[in-house]
Amino acid sequence: MNGLKVLITSGGTREPIDGVRVITNSSTGGTGALIADVFARRGAEVFLARAEGAVKPVEPSIKQQTFLTATDLDTVCQQILASHDVDLIIHAAAVSDFVVESVAIDGVTHTAPLDVKLPSSAALSIHLRPAKKILPYLKGYSRHRAVRLVGFKLTDGASAADSQRAIQSIFASGADWVVHNDLRTIDTHRASVWSANGEVVECASLDHLARHLLLLGSDVCSAG
Repeated sequence: MNGLKVLITSGGTREPIDGVRVITNSSTGGTGALIADVFARRGAEVFLARAEGAVKPVEPSIKQQTFLTATDLDTVCQQILASHDVDLIIHAAAVSDFVVESVAIDGVTHTAPLDVKLPSSAALSIHLRPAKKILPYLKGYSRHRAVRLVGFKLTDGASAADSQRAIQSIFASGADWVVHNDLRTIDTHRASVWSANGEVVECASLDHLARHLLLLGSDVCSAG
C-alpha cells in the first residue's frame, strides 16, 4: 500500500438546535477508525475526517481532522481532496439527512441555530430542511481525476428490492463500490460490498469488511 493515499470519513454529524442541543445519530465512528488503522498498518497514507467525539484510531501516522456538522465535513473533504492526490475515498460517516432551519418558541419563529439555551418549559417546534448530500460531490472535489469512491448505505428491514434500489442510488451518486448493511443486523457488523459490475462480497464481520476494502485498495494501487 506504500504510495496509496486514502481519505476516510467516520462518525455522526451533529446539527445544532440551540446553544447546547443538537440533532445527531448513534454512529460511534468505530468502523471508520478500524478501517483507517488497517490501511495505515499496510503503509497507506491515511487522512481521516472524524466527527468530534468519535472513536479515534490508534496508528500515529494517520492525519486527522475533526468536524461537527455536515457542512463542516463537506468543508474538510474539500480541503483534503484539493490539497492531496487521494486515490481512494471511503465515505463511512453517518451524515445527517436534515439540518435545523428554524425554531418556533411559544409561537415565535427564530432562525436556527440559536446561540442561547432554550428554556425547557417553552412550547417548541423545530422546522427541518434536507441536508446537502456530500457523496455526489466528492469526486468533483478531488484534484486526482482517477479517484475511486466507496459509499455506505444503511437500510432498516428493507426488502431485497428496496435494498437494491437504495444501493443503486449510491452508485448513481458516483460510488464505485457500495457497502450495504441493515439496522436489524447492525450489532453483528454484517455487510455486503457491491461492485458496479454486480459482483457482491458478503462480509461476516467488521474485520472481514476491512480486509476486503484493503483488497479494493490494492486494486486501486495496481491500476496506478
